[in-house]
Amino acid sequence: MGGVILLRITGLFLFVFNSINAAPSVVVTPSTLTTVAGETVNINCVVTEKGDYSIFWVLDLDLSSNNIVLATTSSLTGYPRYSFTGNVANGDTESTLQIANVEDGDMGTYSCMVTSPDNDASKMVMASSVLTVGVLEAPSSGLQVDKSANLDFDTLTGGPSKGGENAMLSCKVTGGQPPPTVEWLRNGERMSEQTYAVDNGETEARVEWILTHLDSHANYTCRGDHPGWQKAQDFTYVDLNLVFSPVVSIAPAVQIIDVDQTAMFRCTALAIPEDSTYIWYYNNDEVTSENPRFNITSSGTVLVLKLVTNSDYGSSVTCEATNAEGSNNKTSIIQEPSKLIQRDIELKYLLAIIVGVVGFIFLLALIVSLCTWCTRSRRERRKNDPNRRDSYNLAERDGLNYDQFQGGAESRVDDYPNGGTSNPAAVTTDNVEVNVVEPSADPMYASVDKSKKGSIRSGSSSIEDNTHLSDTDTVPVVAPDDVVTNGDNQTGGHVLY
Repeated sequence: MGGVILLRITGLFLFVFNSINAAPSVVVTPSTLTTVAGETVNINCVVTEKGDYSIFWVLDLDLSSNNIVLATTSSLTGYPRYSFTGNVANGDTESTLQIANVEDGDMGTYSCMVTSPDNDASKMVMASSVLTVGVLEAPSSGLQVDKSANLDFDTLTGGPSKGGENAMLSCKVTGGQPPPTVEWLRNGERMSEQTYAVDNGETEARVEWILTHLDSHANYTCRGDHPGWQKAQDFTYVDLNLVFSPVVSIAPAVQIIDVDQTAMFRCTALAIPEDSTYIWYYNNDEVTSENPRFNITSSGTVLVLKLVTNSDYGSSVTCEATNAEGSNNKTSIIQEPSKLIQRDIELKYLLAIIVGVVGFIFLLALIVSLCTWCTRSRRERRKNDPNRRDSYNLAERDGLNYDQFQGGAESRVDDYPNGGTSNPAAVTTDNVEVNVVEPSADPMYASVDKSKKGSIRSGSSSIEDNTHLSDTDTVPVVAPDDVVTNGDNQTGGHVLY
């Protein structure tokens, strides 16, 4: 077969799925691969849902009577021209078989096989590619290009091409085995409109399309390639001379605006020749300078509508641009702000207010709870203070809290059993002992400090009202209707029982 061979890989996919558990899927690419002897080829296998399945390559070579199974983790000692990329042992889902220095003996079927951990044949999945070897024939011709007559490039003579017209480009190559690749590029990008066909030994790339502003001054290249050529061949048409009518756009396409606001419309036109003129229409009536509600600025490209009214809603505003090649227009609609949008905005504000109120209530509750805790904590500390404990006892007995007692509230003793003369919890004798430290100079009140001084006022005849008590004075037990106070409303006092 000589020193030049053809390797063709034609895709042949075989999938075997487990009827119960979803098995992986396997794809082998490329479906067609062309090379010459001595070159390197790569066959790629991609596995989806691989899981804990293993990947193997199975080679059914035409010149071998036995299949060859190659593990992707093996060293391939007996096949020095074969190698793998992709570390499937570490979880990769892709394996590429590379064959270096291709020979005639490499002809055959190459299969990527995926097997389950238990080697169950029913769970095996395989995708195969057939590698055929043949003689390479170079094309008998180079690139043969053609175009429609209306395409005008700077290398040719004639009038300019016109936007909106149909255009055609053709590029052919005769002969070649396998057929050459041929394609059209516009400014270096493949043109999507083209077709590729091989017929009677002739390969053609053909593109038919409608000229637009995208074609202005564009370059068109036919590129062909074949393994029998030392390098790819190109032919380029340079700088399409194109004129076209304006391509118009208007912004905004929909003018959403409140009443009494000013609406602005901007018109742009892409055209060759570029000297476009602009005419504005309001509800299909031309806008002129005599209409005081409108103002046209920026060389006619901007229209201003002053003080929008309810009657403007639903009206159309149209910009028409014209050059030597023709006219085109675009229209915008004036629209009232959607009540649904307004309602959404109102709901958002309402939600924000609700969230704020709830947050405030929560914060207020937190502050109240904290203050309550602090008050209780302070009371507990006072209650546990030896110098204050008895005041708490007196206050609790009379149904008052300590702060009320300290503030000068009166505590009645009419809840004493037996007329208040023999309550063992309050007194042990017929007398009440009142401990006063450092009496105040004022005979009516005792100064209050950590020592908690105090006085007793009684309605009985046994003691005088507002009697100032000295250190450890003893007085008779007061009657049930008598009142015991702590003295100064501001400073308070402390009575020991």
